[in-house]
Amino acid sequence: MQLSTLSRDAARSALHRIDAWGVALIVCSIALLVHDAVTPRNLLLVLAVTAAYGLGYAVNDYFDSPFDAQEAGKARHNFFVRHRLSPRRARAVFAAAVAVPLGVFASFGVRGLLVAATCVLVIWAYSAPPLRLKSRPGLDLLTHALFVQTFAYFICVFLTGAGWLRADAWLLAINFLASLSGQLAQQVRDFDLDSRTDVNFATTVGLPATATCLQGTTLAVVVTGVAGFVVGALPLILAPLALGFGFAAARRMRGGERLPSPAQIYLPTTLALAYTGVLVFAQLH
Repeated sequence: MQLSTLSRDAARSALHRIDAWGVALIVCSIALLVHDAVTPRNLLLVLAVTAAYGLGYAVNDYFDSPFDAQEAGKARHNFFVRHRLSPRRARAVFAAAVAVPLGVFASFGVRGLLVAATCVLVIWAYSAPPLRLKSRPGLDLLTHALFVQTFAYFICVFLTGAGWLRADAWLLAINFLASLSGQLAQQVRDFDLDSRTDVNFATTVGLPATATCLQGTTLAVVVTGVAGFVVGALPLILAPLALGFGFAAARRMRGGERLPSPAQIYLPTTLALAYTGVLVFAQLH
Protein backbone atom coordinates (compact mmCIF):
# COMPACT_ATOMS: atom_id res chain seq x y z
CA MET A 1 0.00 0.00 0.00
CA GLN A 2 1.48 3.34 -1.04
CA LEU A 3 2.23 5.89 1.67
CA SER A 4 0.20 8.51 -0.21
CA THR A 5 -2.87 6.29 -0.08
CA LEU A 6 -2.46 5.70 3.64
CA SER A 7 -2.01 9.42 4.26
CA ARG A 8 -5.05 10.30 2.18
CA ASP A 9 -7.25 7.75 3.93
CA ALA A 10 -5.99 8.84 7.35
CA ALA A 11 -6.76 12.47 6.51
CA ARG A 12 -10.26 11.55 5.37
CA SER A 13 -10.91 9.62 8.56
CA ALA A 14 -9.64 12.56 10.64
CA LEU A 15 -11.90 14.98 8.75
CA HIS A 16 -14.86 12.71 9.32
CA ARG A 17 -14.07 12.85 13.04
CA ILE A 18 -14.02 16.66 13.17
CA ASP A 19 -17.10 16.59 15.38
CA ALA A 20 -15.02 14.59 17.88
CA TRP A 21 -11.52 16.05 18.08
CA GLY A 22 -12.86 19.44 16.95
CA VAL A 23 -15.24 19.57 19.91
CA ALA A 24 -12.37 18.69 22.27
CA LEU A 25 -10.35 21.56 20.81
CA ILE A 26 -13.27 23.96 21.29
CA VAL A 27 -13.96 22.81 24.86
CA CYS A 28 -10.31 23.20 25.87
CA SER A 29 -10.11 26.63 24.26
CA ILE A 30 -13.22 27.74 26.15
CA ALA A 31 -11.57 26.70 29.42
CA LEU A 32 -8.63 29.00 28.66
CA LEU A 33 -10.84 31.85 27.44
CA VAL A 34 -13.04 31.83 30.53
CA HIS A 35 -9.93 32.04 32.73
CA ASP A 36 -8.05 34.56 30.57
CA ALA A 37 -5.31 31.95 30.38
CA VAL A 38 -4.48 31.89 26.66
CA THR A 39 -0.70 31.59 26.63
CA PRO A 40 1.64 29.71 24.25
CA ARG A 41 2.32 27.05 26.89
CA ASN A 42 -1.37 26.53 27.61
CA LEU A 43 -2.17 26.36 23.92
CA LEU A 44 0.32 23.50 23.65
CA LEU A 45 -1.68 21.77 26.37
CA VAL A 46 -4.87 22.32 24.35
CA LEU A 47 -3.24 20.73 21.32
CA ALA A 48 -1.96 17.81 23.42
CA VAL A 49 -5.44 17.16 24.84
CA THR A 50 -6.92 17.38 21.35
CA ALA A 51 -4.32 14.91 20.07
CA ALA A 52 -5.09 12.55 22.95
CA TYR A 53 -8.78 12.67 22.11
CA GLY A 54 -8.04 12.11 18.43
CA LEU A 55 -5.98 9.09 19.43
CA GLY A 56 -8.81 7.84 21.61
CA TYR A 57 -11.23 7.95 18.70
CA ALA A 58 -8.69 6.17 16.51
CA VAL A 59 -8.40 3.38 19.08
CA ASN A 60 -12.18 3.18 19.19
CA ASP A 61 -12.29 2.84 15.40
CA TYR A 62 -9.66 0.11 15.55
CA PHE A 63 -11.70 -2.05 17.93
CA ASP A 64 -14.95 -1.20 16.13
CA SER A 65 -13.59 -2.09 12.69
CA PRO A 66 -14.98 -5.69 12.64
CA PHE A 67 -18.45 -4.26 13.33
CA ASP A 68 -18.15 -1.22 11.05
CA ALA A 69 -17.09 -3.50 8.18
CA GLN A 70 -20.66 -4.82 8.10
CA GLU A 71 -22.17 -1.42 7.21
CA ALA A 72 -21.05 0.34 4.03
CA GLY A 73 -21.31 3.89 5.33
CA LYS A 74 -19.33 3.26 8.50
CA ALA A 75 -16.81 1.07 6.69
CA ARG A 76 -16.07 3.90 4.30
CA HIS A 77 -15.02 6.21 7.13
CA ASN A 78 -13.18 3.70 9.33
CA PHE A 79 -9.50 3.71 8.39
CA PHE A 80 -8.92 0.30 9.97
CA VAL A 81 -11.56 -1.43 7.87
CA ARG A 82 -9.53 -0.62 4.77
CA HIS A 83 -6.09 -0.88 6.39
CA ARG A 84 -5.99 -3.68 8.93
CA LEU A 85 -3.28 -3.66 11.58
CA SER A 86 -2.15 -6.64 13.60
CA PRO A 87 -2.49 -6.20 17.38
CA ARG A 88 1.30 -6.02 17.70
CA ARG A 89 1.62 -3.27 15.09
CA ALA A 90 -1.38 -1.42 16.52
CA ARG A 91 0.27 -1.35 19.95
CA ALA A 92 3.48 0.00 18.42
CA VAL A 93 1.61 2.74 16.55
CA PHE A 94 -0.32 3.66 19.69
CA ALA A 95 2.88 3.88 21.76
CA ALA A 96 4.48 6.15 19.15
CA ALA A 97 1.39 8.33 18.83
CA VAL A 98 0.99 8.81 22.58
CA ALA A 99 4.59 9.99 22.99
CA VAL A 100 4.01 13.54 21.72
CA PRO A 101 1.08 14.53 23.97
CA LEU A 102 2.75 12.66 26.83
CA GLY A 103 5.71 15.04 26.62
CA VAL A 104 3.42 18.05 26.96
CA PHE A 105 1.52 16.51 29.88
CA ALA A 106 4.83 15.66 31.59
CA SER A 107 5.84 19.34 31.46
CA PHE A 108 3.06 19.98 33.99
CA GLY A 109 4.69 17.67 36.51
CA VAL A 110 3.08 14.90 38.53
CA ARG A 111 -0.44 16.20 37.87
CA GLY A 112 0.22 16.09 34.15
CA LEU A 113 1.46 12.51 34.33
CA LEU A 114 -1.61 11.51 36.33
CA VAL A 115 -3.84 13.06 33.69
CA ALA A 116 -1.91 11.27 30.93
CA ALA A 117 -2.24 7.93 32.73
CA THR A 118 -5.97 8.52 33.17
CA CYS A 119 -6.33 9.29 29.46
CA VAL A 120 -4.57 6.06 28.46
CA LEU A 121 -6.59 4.02 30.95
CA VAL A 122 -9.93 5.42 29.77
CA ILE A 123 -9.02 5.05 26.08
CA TRP A 124 -8.25 1.36 26.68
CA ALA A 125 -11.13 0.62 29.06
CA TYR A 126 -13.80 2.25 26.89
CA SER A 127 -13.00 0.56 23.58
CA ALA A 128 -10.86 -2.51 24.16
CA PRO A 129 -11.79 -5.92 25.54
CA PRO A 130 -12.09 -7.31 28.12
CA LEU A 131 -13.65 -4.23 29.77
CA ARG A 132 -14.97 -2.46 26.65
CA LEU A 133 -17.16 -0.12 28.67
CA LYS A 134 -18.95 1.07 25.55
CA SER A 135 -20.59 -2.37 25.41
CA ARG A 136 -21.81 -2.28 29.02
CA PRO A 137 -25.24 -0.64 29.20
CA GLY A 138 -25.26 2.30 31.58
CA LEU A 139 -21.49 2.45 31.89
CA ASP A 140 -21.33 3.31 28.19
CA LEU A 141 -23.32 6.50 28.81
CA LEU A 142 -21.61 7.39 32.10
CA THR A 143 -18.09 6.95 30.72
CA HIS A 144 -18.88 9.04 27.66
CA ALA A 145 -20.52 11.78 29.75
CA LEU A 146 -17.61 11.97 32.21
CA PHE A 147 -14.62 11.58 29.94
CA VAL A 148 -15.39 13.22 26.62
CA GLN A 149 -16.14 16.96 26.78
CA THR A 150 -16.25 17.11 30.59
CA PHE A 151 -12.79 15.69 31.24
CA ALA A 152 -11.23 17.79 28.48
CA TYR A 153 -12.48 20.95 30.20
CA PHE A 154 -11.37 19.71 33.61
CA ILE A 155 -7.85 18.91 32.36
CA CYS A 156 -7.23 22.45 31.14
CA VAL A 157 -8.39 24.13 34.34
CA PHE A 158 -6.66 21.57 36.56
CA LEU A 159 -3.25 21.62 34.86
CA THR A 160 -3.02 25.34 34.13
CA GLY A 161 -3.73 26.16 37.78
CA ALA A 162 -6.16 28.85 36.65
CA GLY A 163 -8.39 28.42 39.71
CA TRP A 164 -12.04 27.44 39.69
CA LEU A 165 -14.69 30.01 38.83
CA ARG A 166 -18.47 30.15 39.07
CA ALA A 167 -18.66 29.62 35.32
CA ASP A 168 -16.77 26.33 35.58
CA ALA A 169 -19.59 24.57 37.42
CA TRP A 170 -22.03 25.61 34.71
CA LEU A 171 -19.70 24.64 31.88
CA LEU A 172 -18.86 21.27 33.43
CA ALA A 173 -22.58 20.55 33.79
CA ILE A 174 -23.25 21.62 30.20
CA ASN A 175 -20.40 19.50 28.88
CA PHE A 176 -21.55 16.48 30.90
CA LEU A 177 -25.09 16.75 29.55
CA ALA A 178 -23.92 17.51 26.00
CA SER A 179 -21.64 14.45 26.05
CA LEU A 180 -24.50 12.32 27.33
CA SER A 181 -26.82 13.68 24.66
CA GLY A 182 -24.18 13.09 21.99
CA GLN A 183 -23.72 9.46 22.97
CA LEU A 184 -27.46 8.84 22.95
CA ALA A 185 -27.71 10.46 19.51
CA GLN A 186 -24.94 8.20 18.24
CA GLN A 187 -26.64 5.12 19.62
CA VAL A 188 -29.91 6.14 17.93
CA ARG A 189 -28.04 6.65 14.67
CA ASP A 190 -26.24 3.30 14.87
CA PHE A 191 -29.11 1.33 16.37
CA ASP A 192 -29.61 -1.06 13.43
CA LEU A 193 -25.92 -2.01 13.23
CA ASP A 194 -25.44 -2.18 17.01
CA SER A 195 -28.48 -4.44 17.34
CA ARG A 196 -26.74 -6.97 15.12
CA THR A 197 -23.18 -6.66 16.38
CA ASP A 198 -22.94 -5.20 19.88
CA VAL A 199 -24.67 -4.40 23.17
CA ASN A 200 -25.21 -0.93 24.61
CA PHE A 201 -27.80 1.18 26.39
CA ALA A 202 -29.97 1.63 23.28
CA THR A 203 -30.00 -2.02 22.27
CA THR A 204 -30.94 -2.92 25.85
CA VAL A 205 -33.81 -0.47 26.49
CA GLY A 206 -34.97 -0.12 22.88
CA LEU A 207 -35.04 2.68 20.34
CA PRO A 208 -38.18 4.54 21.57
CA ALA A 209 -36.87 4.78 25.14
CA THR A 210 -33.46 5.89 23.91
CA ALA A 211 -35.02 8.58 21.73
CA THR A 212 -36.97 9.84 24.74
CA CYS A 213 -33.77 9.97 26.83
CA LEU A 214 -32.08 11.84 23.98
CA GLN A 215 -34.82 14.45 23.94
CA GLY A 216 -34.68 14.82 27.71
CA THR A 217 -30.91 15.27 27.92
CA THR A 218 -30.88 17.65 24.97
CA LEU A 219 -33.56 19.78 26.62
CA ALA A 220 -31.47 19.74 29.81
CA VAL A 221 -28.46 21.08 27.88
CA VAL A 222 -30.53 23.90 26.38
CA VAL A 223 -32.18 24.85 29.69
CA THR A 224 -28.86 24.79 31.58
CA GLY A 225 -27.14 26.90 28.92
CA VAL A 226 -29.93 29.49 28.76
CA ALA A 227 -30.09 29.68 32.55
CA GLY A 228 -26.33 30.19 32.72
CA PHE A 229 -26.54 33.22 30.44
CA VAL A 230 -29.63 34.62 32.16
CA VAL A 231 -28.06 34.58 35.63
CA GLY A 232 -24.80 35.99 34.26
CA ALA A 233 -22.69 32.92 35.07
CA LEU A 234 -21.61 32.43 31.46
CA PRO A 235 -19.80 35.12 29.43
CA LEU A 236 -21.73 36.40 26.43
CA ILE A 237 -18.81 35.71 24.10
CA LEU A 238 -19.85 32.04 24.33
CA ALA A 239 -23.38 32.76 23.09
CA PRO A 240 -22.56 32.17 19.38
CA LEU A 241 -21.17 28.73 20.29
CA ALA A 242 -24.36 27.97 22.21
CA LEU A 243 -26.43 29.02 19.20
CA GLY A 244 -24.31 26.75 17.03
CA PHE A 245 -25.36 23.83 19.21
CA GLY A 246 -28.93 24.70 18.26
CA PHE A 247 -28.58 22.79 14.97
CA ALA A 248 -27.74 19.56 16.75
CA ALA A 249 -30.29 20.26 19.48
CA ALA A 250 -33.12 20.69 16.99
CA ARG A 251 -32.20 17.39 15.33
CA ARG A 252 -31.94 15.56 18.65
CA MET A 253 -35.25 16.92 19.94
CA ARG A 254 -36.88 15.11 17.04
CA GLY A 255 -35.43 11.90 18.42
CA GLY A 256 -32.18 12.01 16.43
CA GLU A 257 -31.30 11.63 12.77
CA ARG A 258 -30.50 8.08 11.75
CA LEU A 259 -28.15 9.32 9.01
CA PRO A 260 -27.12 12.98 9.45
CA SER A 261 -25.75 14.58 6.30
CA PRO A 262 -22.08 15.62 6.05
CA ALA A 263 -23.15 19.28 6.22
CA GLN A 264 -24.92 18.62 9.52
CA ILE A 265 -21.68 17.16 10.88
CA TYR A 266 -18.98 19.39 9.43
CA LEU A 267 -20.47 22.86 9.03
CA PRO A 268 -21.47 23.68 12.64
CA THR A 269 -18.19 22.35 14.03
CA THR A 270 -16.10 24.18 11.42
CA LEU A 271 -17.87 27.48 12.14
CA ALA A 272 -17.45 26.95 15.89
CA LEU A 273 -13.73 26.22 15.42
CA ALA A 274 -13.29 29.38 13.37
CA TYR A 275 -15.09 31.53 15.94
CA THR A 276 -13.14 29.99 18.81
CA GLY A 277 -9.90 30.54 16.92
CA VAL A 278 -10.66 34.26 16.59
CA LEU A 279 -11.35 34.55 20.32
CA VAL A 280 -8.17 32.68 21.21
CA PHE A 281 -6.03 34.85 18.92
CA ALA A 282 -7.54 38.03 20.38
CA GLN A 283 -6.79 36.93 23.95
CA LEU A 284 -3.32 35.46 23.36
CA HIS A 285 -0.74 36.96 25.69
